[in-house]
Amino acid sequence: MRFELAEKERKLLREIQRNEKYKRDYIKVTVLLMLDLGQSPQNIALFPGIDAGTIYRHLENYRTNGLEKYLANKYQGY
Repeated sequence: MRFELAEKERKLLREIQRNEKYKRDYIKVTVLLMLDLGQSPQNIALFPGIDAGTIYRHLENYRTNGLEKYLANKYQGY
């Protein structure tokens, strides 16, 4: 599987990653950056301790919605 970010998106994600204080958003950003480096979803999942299926969902969300909507935090707790 080949995945590649545009340079502008890569720079934005690195900036967010350096400044992100919320784990959920940090993982979303890190998933895209690691995919961009050629890491497999199975390998990426090992680092934050999440399921590989979650990595695929992040990728699909990005591809479907684009970076801005992917990064939008619409999480609502119980």
